[in-house]
Amino acid sequence: MNQFGAGPTQPSSSETLFPGFPTLDLNRLIKVVKQRLWLAMLIAAVFVGIAITYVTLAPKIYRSSAVIYVDPKNDGAVFKGIKGASSSNWDTLDALKSMAGAITNGTMILRVVDKLELKDDPTFLKPKEGGYNDAEIVTFVGQNVHADLRRGTRLIDVMVKDKSPERAKLMAETFIEEFQILMREQNVDSSSKSRKVLEEEAAAQLVRVQEAEEQLQAFRIANSDVSFAEDKNHSSQKLLDLDKLLSAAENEVIMRKSEYEQFAALPEDDIEGVLGIGTYGSQDHIQKFILARNQKRAEFASIKTQYEPGHPKYQQCKTDLAGLEEQVKVVAETVGETIKKGYARAVESEERLVETVREQKLELIKVDGVKQQYRALQRKVEAAYATYDRLLDRINDTDVSDGVDETVIRVFSEPLVPAKPISPKKKLTVMIAGVFGSMCGMAVVLGIGLLDRTMNSRQQVESTLGLSVLAEVPQAFDKNWDLKDSLLVTSEPNSLVSESFRALRTSLSSYTPRSVMVTSASPGEGKSFCASNLALLQANMGYRTLLVDADFCKPRMAELFIDPMRGPAAEGALTSQNLCQPTSYPNLFLLSCGRFTSNTGEPMNGEIFAQMLQDAYNAFDCVIIDTSPINVVSDALTYSRHADAVVLVVRSGKTKTDEARHAMRELQRMRASLAGCVLNGSSNSNSDQAAYVEGTSRSKATVQLGHSPASSL
Repeated sequence: MNQFGAGPTQPSSSETLFPGFPTLDLNRLIKVVKQRLWLAMLIAAVFVGIAITYVTLAPKIYRSSAVIYVDPKNDGAVFKGIKGASSSNWDTLDALKSMAGAITNGTMILRVVDKLELKDDPTFLKPKEGGYNDAEIVTFVGQNVHADLRRGTRLIDVMVKDKSPERAKLMAETFIEEFQILMREQNVDSSSKSRKVLEEEAAAQLVRVQEAEEQLQAFRIANSDVSFAEDKNHSSQKLLDLDKLLSAAENEVIMRKSEYEQFAALPEDDIEGVLGIGTYGSQDHIQKFILARNQKRAEFASIKTQYEPGHPKYQQCKTDLAGLEEQVKVVAETVGETIKKGYARAVESEERLVETVREQKLELIKVDGVKQQYRALQRKVEAAYATYDRLLDRINDTDVSDGVDETVIRVFSEPLVPAKPISPKKKLTVMIAGVFGSMCGMAVVLGIGLLDRTMNSRQQVESTLGLSVLAEVPQAFDKNWDLKDSLLVTSEPNSLVSESFRALRTSLSSYTPRSVMVTSASPGEGKSFCASNLALLQANMGYRTLLVDADFCKPRMAELFIDPMRGPAAEGALTSQNLCQPTSYPNLFLLSCGRFTSNTGEPMNGEIFAQMLQDAYNAFDCVIIDTSPINVVSDALTYSRHADAVVLVVRSGKTKTDEARHAMRELQRMRASLAGCVLNGSSNSNSDQAAYVEGTSRSKATVQLGHSPASSL
């Protein structure tokens, strides 16, 4: 009779990112963190304790600060060089940063240490055999001295840290004083060097002045015929006048040429055309001749109408007209000759004037060049004298600036004796230690949770092994539990443990197996506990149940179920009623491993075990087999092929992933009918289930104490 019913689909197995570790379960990780929160707090407390010890025992450091102001320019200490450029200027940001760095450089540190005699002060420098060299002193003091330029201002903060507040103030004051002294010394030295350079340059410049004067005098002697006192614009005016004359001559030539071309273009007998050229025809004597001729012509025209050609008056008028015509012709010839001669004279005059202007210009240019050379030599002499005078002025300025305070630093805020140390910062140090310690503690706790190779939850088992979890059995015992006290199905039938075994039976019923083999990967995972309670649950439900103790290394079922007062079992077939010993519980029978060993003392083989199961199927409703751990003894692998269903027990927090996987793969290699897993000792309590089960238990107890339906019958 089959008392278990085909099974559900197995979840697919997935390889984890890190072999040997189960799939991450955030709920489990959160629970681990909560359980080990004390460890994180302990680590944080250790860090805080170390921080408190440090701030208590660490030497106290004090800081004294001063603020100085840098003037943009120092006119008393600055003279303009030969080219007129200032040599010192603190307007630029780079110059201010350079000054801030110079306040705390090695030279200043050594000056301050020597002035305050700190080398021999054991409270400042620990005594050392052979003493400290300058580089060591600069390195040590430089770590405690800072000068920083305030952004956007001309203020420099000078800060000195020391174990003694008074010495910190004194060192800050000394740094400022020594830097002012150093700048004065540098200015005085620079002034002395400048004076020496200026004196040497003045002597050399005086020689250049004398040489320039000698050159000017020699030039004047060589060009004594030139008047150097003449107005500098005379030559230019003279050249301008010559250009005007030449321009007038050119215009005259153009005009005469135009008249000549008009005359040459006229016919020889064109007297009127000759007299119409230019202004010759408008002259008085020519106008008189023309007027007289024109009158005579008019008179002769009148006479020709009145007299015959032979008439004396006609002849006389004709003769007079001919005379006047001849005189006009002579005048026209004279005008033509005048035009020819005027054009020739204009051309000749232009040529002579061009030559004269050229000669005059050359002479003027030559004289002007001589004057320019003279003026250049004169300017050279004047420039030499001016440079010499400026050098003398610089020498005098240098003498005056020797007695002037040339520093550009002004103390804006005096250093004070600090009242409180700046280090160690107690609150900040303790707070940082607490935060860092808490982070480290949480990291340790998370690391413990993440490095845990055991499986703890249903999700981890199913996702890691790829097997269904048939039931989760809660943690029922402590570390010192005894198997005799583990039959909770009978002793506590309404507990969560009993309910878990009922859930296991329900899960197995879907597989309809006749026999169920319960095994585990390693010892101590609760396989015997699960097998005994499952068998007892079946027996309590009225099924004839055979519990087979097949753990040859540690058989414990006999001492758990067999009453020693009944004596040894009778001889006969393995599964006969006489050989299968009855237990103290109804419907439950036990077949101990000692009953089916071979003659050699070795466990029986698979064929005999299979025959035993066949006999048991005829006599019992179900068979529960308790075997040895798979990773320790191979018996379970031998018998697993013959069981209808194999259940792998996994202990929460104890079974490691690689061990469970190895056991599962071995069972799969033997082609065992692996139904799923039982998660034993689960700490994931279901509050709703617990409340419901406990409420059911209390209801049943009330019915038993009161008037039950059975009693009414």
